Amino acid sequence: MRFLILFLISFSGFAQDIFSPKNAEKYADYLLKSGQYELAAKEYERLVFFSPQNDTMKTMLLKSYRLANQTDLALQRLMVIYPEVSVVPYSPSVEISKLYFTKRDWKAASKFWESNKSLPEDDKTLLKTTVQIFENNFQEARETIKLLKNDENSLGLAYKSILEKETQKKSPALAGMMSLVLPGSGKAYSKNWKDGIVSLFFTAGMSFQAYRSFNKHGINNYRGWIYSGIGFGFYLGNIYGGIKSTKDYNRKKINNLQHEASNHFNLYF
Repeated sequence: MRFLILFLISFSGFAQDIFSPKNAEKYADYLLKSGQYELAAKEYERLVFFSPQNDTMKTMLLKSYRLANQTDLALQRLMVIYPEVSVVPYSPSVEISKLYFTKRDWKAASKFWESNKSLPEDDKTLLKTTVQIFENNFQEARETIKLLKNDENSLGLAYKSILEKETQKKSPALAGMMSLVLPGSGKAYSKNWKDGIVSLFFTAGMSFQAYRSFNKHGINNYRGWIYSGIGFGFYLGNIYGGIKSTKDYNRKKINNLQHEASNHFNLYF
């Protein structure tokens, strides 16, 4: 009987230790790190309930919802745990910014930064520049990044490099002019060498066949006109293709730069 009582007392103490805030936090962290985001969110909900003043737990709760692709639910919870956005501390403010980024709600993000008093001005500048980069407003981004006070800021330097690379785009108009003069050169200009060579040889081949047919059978020979029509069609298509290829090149370049910006952003914040 005495042994049973000692066992129950011991088990009770063990159970209380399992569900202590410290161990509950460890368990929630484990769930988050192992990719069990929804379960992690439930654990952090419990921790926030018992520690409503703990900003770290609130941050982790919002992060769990974001990683679980439950952005709307996270923003709903935000209104409850932080009814006054102007006084949201730094760490959850960054997570809230990421939530708006995930939702691509740039307007709400900008409104939040304007009202929040915890984020330093340089961080607000970086966040605004991030939005402008992802909205393809590169000219505005170049103006915004100039407002950065710390010239040695790592993210600021990375963004300046990205914005400089963006100015080095290919010109669709030049590609069109090049294709007009030499078929295939517009595609080659945008690094599309294979299609450029095909355009050159096919257009040249049709032109040669047309010349040969007219030279052999006269100007009224239908074969010459067929070759001419096909060649002219490919010549026009080559001009359009050169312009399109250059636009595709620029689009791919911008996508790569935005991906690079995303990597730098996630490393910094």
